[in-house]
Amino acid sequence: MAQQLTSALSWLDQLQGSGIRPGLDRMRASLRALGNPHRQYPSIIVAGTNGKGSTSAMLASILHAHGKRTAHYTSPHLVDIRERWTFNGERIDPTLLDECIEELRRAPGVTPTYFEALTLIAFLAFAKSNVDIAVLEVGMGGRLDATNVVKPIASVITPIGMDHMEYLGNTLRSIAREKAGVIHRGALVTTSNDDPLVLEVLRRRAEGFGNRFIHVTEEHDAPLAGAFQRRNAGLAARTAKELGYSDEGLMQTCWRGRLERLEVAGKEIWIDGGHNLHAVQQTAPFFDAHAKRPRTLVFGMMSDKDVAPVVDRLFPLFDRIIATEPYPPRSVKASDFAGAEPIPDPAAAFEAALRSDARSIVITGSLYLAGAAVAFFEGRGRRAEG
Repeated sequence: MAQQLTSALSWLDQLQGSGIRPGLDRMRASLRALGNPHRQYPSIIVAGTNGKGSTSAMLASILHAHGKRTAHYTSPHLVDIRERWTFNGERIDPTLLDECIEELRRAPGVTPTYFEALTLIAFLAFAKSNVDIAVLEVGMGGRLDATNVVKPIASVITPIGMDHMEYLGNTLRSIAREKAGVIHRGALVTTSNDDPLVLEVLRRRAEGFGNRFIHVTEEHDAPLAGAFQRRNAGLAARTAKELGYSDEGLMQTCWRGRLERLEVAGKEIWIDGGHNLHAVQQTAPFFDAHAKRPRTLVFGMMSDKDVAPVVDRLFPLFDRIIATEPYPPRSVKASDFAGAEPIPDPAAAFEAALRSDARSIVITGSLYLAGAAVAFFEGRGRRAEG
């Protein structure tokens, strides 16, 4: 079985070179060939620039607590690809994953992109597992995202900011329009956006379908660190309430790599996947208030992001900065960050930070870097136990 799984994952991995090709025609053709598995259960779709992963995880936790067999599809994964597909909080069984990949591999028609394949696997696995409901996190944008082939019972939209401009447009209005594409006729629409322009775009789309539109302003106790998570929790709780569920289960949400705190070798470690200015504007005040001095930043970003404003916001908060490369060649070269000590290998960068006199270490700038940090410290813990 292990050999078959390796072969299946190898085929999936080969699709990574397909790049990003927005559009739903390939998805619809593939779904028809697979028997339209996405129509076998109700779905909730969650879009937004930041907070959509946390919010979707909280929603899934609530639904599970109410006895629903709940599937959750998210991206990217931090350490193990199976994190992308969970059932009641548990990762997909390797045998089921292999079965779904092989079925997709044999299906006639067009070859999907990597993300389309991941999404098709989600739809197949959820149908085969007879789930009661699926919570789907949008990958990028909304209107043309591979997840947006469903007719959701709820469209949830977290805060929208400037990101992926090469695909979504260079203005907040154009990005909001792309995100609003996940709003379909008959869906409950909830959002925690406060920007009047964004609200106008979302409300207009919802009202065009005659859908209920709820601007969620309340906060809720959150299981994740950071004041901004209270708004995410409020959005998840209100959406659940409008669907007929209490907030039971919300505080049991587990969502790694989001202001995750560890203690290692007498140092406080903060790991966060914030990867754009919109996210860092939320996390920077938290780091400034909670990360003890002297503090070291281990930082790396992808080259397709707007790096300069993130650097300007974060770097002044730290006593020492180590730049690294979380996902070469797509990440910015460590040597390109002025004022930072370049250590391209993330593991070596973490080791250097641990050897420093810092009381706290913050690792941020990319979900790939957050994943590398989670894997590094888990491995370090296992070696210590051994």
